[in-house]
Amino acid sequence: MLLAVLIFCGCKKEDKIADGAVLLEQERYIEAQEKFQEAVDERENLGEAYRGIGICQWEQENYQEAASSFGAALDHGAEETATIYNLLGICEMKMGNPERAAYYFENGRAFPDAETELLKEMAFNEIAAYEEMEDYSSAKAKLEEYVQKYPDDERAAKELDFLKTQAPKGPDTDGGAQTSGE
Repeated sequence: MLLAVLIFCGCKKEDKIADGAVLLEQERYIEAQEKFQEAVDERENLGEAYRGIGICQWEQENYQEAASSFGAALDHGAEETATIYNLLGICEMKMGNPERAAYYFENGRAFPDAETELLKEMAFNEIAAYEEMEDYSSAKAKLEEYVQKYPDDERAAKELDFLKTQAPKGPDTDGGAQTSGE
């Protein structure tokens, strides 16, 4: 009898990921993260659940945790997208890892889902990563390509003027990016 009542009442299992997405849209990041975590705890669509957690953490500027969650999302089958790679790159920059950031920005631009504005953002972010590594020759070369592709970007033109004043440091000089020996 109880089973029949439940069926006719239309009672269904709560969709924690959908609920988390609604809360995320409402910018209620802590509550959204809790919903996504419930989905993880119940082993419900792990890739999407971890991606949701990562976005919540990113929005709260918890970059190390966000990077870990985005990695878990990819490990659990979330679709690799330009957006996730851009967010991972930003996390790595915020954590002081420009080499890894450059990797994510460069590789993220290869995904077919990337729209023009996202491609532009990732290209500029990659240049910033090379600057952070003090690899000014690579940054300058990439920025020259960028300015050619996006000639109306005044910010990039100013940055190119700045890079022209920097001593050439890069992989072919003594002042290039350091390696960790890994």
